[in-house]
Amino acid sequence: MDVTGRILVVDDDPALAEAVTASLGRRYAVGCAGTGAEALTKICETCYDLILLDHRLPDLLGADLLPLIKRFFPATTVLFMTGQGSEEVAIDAFRGGARDYLKKPFSLQDLLARVDALFALRRQGGERRVTASTVPQDGRAADGRPGTDPDRSRSILRAVHHIEQHLDEPLTLDAVARIAGMSRFHFCRQFRKTTGASFRTFLLRTRIARAKELLRDSTRSIGDIAHEVGFRDLTHFGRVFQKFEEILPSEFRRGTVHASR
Repeated sequence: MDVTGRILVVDDDPALAEAVTASLGRRYAVGCAGTGAEALTKICETCYDLILLDHRLPDLLGADLLPLIKRFFPATTVLFMTGQGSEEVAIDAFRGGARDYLKKPFSLQDLLARVDALFALRRQGGERRVTASTVPQDGRAADGRPGTDPDRSRSILRAVHHIEQHLDEPLTLDAVARIAGMSRFHFCRQFRKTTGASFRTFLLRTRIARAKELLRDSTRSIGDIAHEVGFRDLTHFGRVFQKFEEILPSEFRRGTVHASR
């Protein structure tokens, strides 16, 4: 049977991934990823029409990966999967850009029906696949809205993935531009155009976001956390944290501890 679309299954359960691949593989080209990092690598290398994204992954939450996918590849459809089944998780998934939601355990017949329906929606224009041929030279789609160059998106996503995986290391503009395969000038321009922020602002914002997660663990010292997210000077960390969050790291920690009681 002719393949009618590309699907990436992001789930750390090998048995489930194998069953889903066997079921959907009769009609679609199916790839698998067991972690968020592996998923990002595959997304950077291949254009997918649909991503089946599990909520619980070994290295991060699907809810954290979802906005990245939709930011860089808005035309890619995402079906969110979770074993929790809570209404809150479903709402967060839809807010993050998921088109459908599936609670585990599910039947393969139900999954196939959902997938077929999502591809039918794509064929009707509800969520078109964007390829290089659909993006004119001026970067705008045929309907006048800003277009998305998938090659550029994959390059910038590769850079973002590298940043998030190496926050504890010195990250220079030139080095990350090389990861993206771009010149310094071209990278700066495309990075801002794609993410809405300069490289430096994005890097600092990402480091502070990671620091906020770590600060919820009251057993970790603020100095250790600062070092883990790439700050070698505790005073500098405090100034940057306060710039983004309008409070000091110690105040943020006290607030999260009290809220958890």
